[in-house]
Amino acid sequence: MKRLAAIAAFTTVTACFEPTLPAKLYACNADGTCPARYACDQAHGRPAVCCLPGVLPCPTLRNPDSTCPGGGGGDIWLRDRDGDGFGNPNEQVIRCDRPQGYAAKGTRPDCDDSQREVNPDTAEECNGIDDNCDGVIDEGLTNRELFVRDEDGDGYPELDGGVLACRAPPGTVRAAGAIADCAPFEASRHPDAGERCNNIDDDCDGSSLAARYADTQLVSEPVRFPCVVPNARGICVDGVLTCPTGAQPVCTALRGPSPEVCDGIDTDCDGALDNQPGCGGPTSLVGQANLRYGGGTVPGGTGLFDRCQKNRITVAGTNVGGRLTGTRTNSDVSLVWWAETTTDAGWDLSAENLRLLLSWSASGTNPNATRGLWGQAGTGAGQDGVHPVVYLCGEADTDLVRYRWERDTTSFQLNDTSFTGQLHLDPTQPDGGFVLGLGSGFDTRRVRRVEIQVRFLGTNYELNVRAPTGFVK
Repeated sequence: MKRLAAIAAFTTVTACFEPTLPAKLYACNADGTCPARYACDQAHGRPAVCCLPGVLPCPTLRNPDSTCPGGGGGDIWLRDRDGDGFGNPNEQVIRCDRPQGYAAKGTRPDCDDSQREVNPDTAEECNGIDDNCDGVIDEGLTNRELFVRDEDGDGYPELDGGVLACRAPPGTVRAAGAIADCAPFEASRHPDAGERCNNIDDDCDGSSLAARYADTQLVSEPVRFPCVVPNARGICVDGVLTCPTGAQPVCTALRGPSPEVCDGIDTDCDGALDNQPGCGGPTSLVGQANLRYGGGTVPGGTGLFDRCQKNRITVAGTNVGGRLTGTRTNSDVSLVWWAETTTDAGWDLSAENLRLLLSWSASGTNPNATRGLWGQAGTGAGQDGVHPVVYLCGEADTDLVRYRWERDTTSFQLNDTSFTGQLHLDPTQPDGGFVLGLGSGFDTRRVRRVEIQVRFLGTNYELNVRAPTGFVK
């Protein structure tokens, strides 16, 4: 009975085994398990087997006395997960024979057991990796460059000699063109950092005083400390941060308003682009507080064509706003009425499609018997000319653009009592008769005065410039 029980027990133990070729060895279950007290031995070059060390002959496992079936103490084997024949020194086992998935310890272990192409037998390549596991990256290659340490990862390194490599090793940046970090372990402090009101040199410029937060760099390099001025418009929105109190930074405007010009920018900070009078001149030339007026008679001949007329007036008339009155004392004269700005900036008259509207009433005494008060415009007879002539003047008398009325049928002539016309300042535009005259070429972006000239043949004159005389877009 005892013999039958023993046979039954052994049958129970071995019933789950699948016999293998070696005597008394049985294959492990599919999931790598064995019955109690048995070990699944991952034998090299044959199926994994269940065995009892010291009782059954295990291919790789040692006996309880740490000896192998042949009497030796076994060898050290390293885990070789990438199968390149070199093992990981951090995963070691002692076995009588090489287990499956392990490599001999040898003299040169694997430095990266996850990449088959990285092992002691691999040739070094220029890739920023220690391919041959000798502890040096990219050694002996000719196309390396210098990389230096960037401990805090802010892009600014310690210029400490560095290492030659083909790619940036972890924690380094390219040395070429690098700027040294003044705080290598603080990512918030580096040469391109925004300065803060904290009594610390945040941007590594050498100044740590809060009072010097707005140092010379804020003038020479304002882009490094930009901000938007609250509630400002146009160019006045651009500001830089300053520390006037040494506590919270304040956005201080870089520029104040300036007179408007035709540049597509709101230079006077009123929220509108290229508004008049700075761009396009005043909309009205009559009775304006920011204009001054004058006029009188000028002699004919040389000077009518190549200069402005204000300083050629020989007998001044009385000019109140747009009303010019006076007396002719010379036989060959023209009347000139002028209005000019009282500011230094002048007017930019380069705006596209800009026009000058002209309107006045006129009267006089003792007209010429055949030529009236104003002459026969456009004929050239008897020293008559075209009427009117308009001058746009700059600082000097010779800074001018001169326009003249061209058509006989619509120009001011004889005893006319009123005139209304429209002048396109772009001579390529259809304008009903105005064309450029002699003296043209002055830059119309800096006009200070408008002059209107007409020929006069009577004795007493009155020229009353009226609305809507002015510039329109």
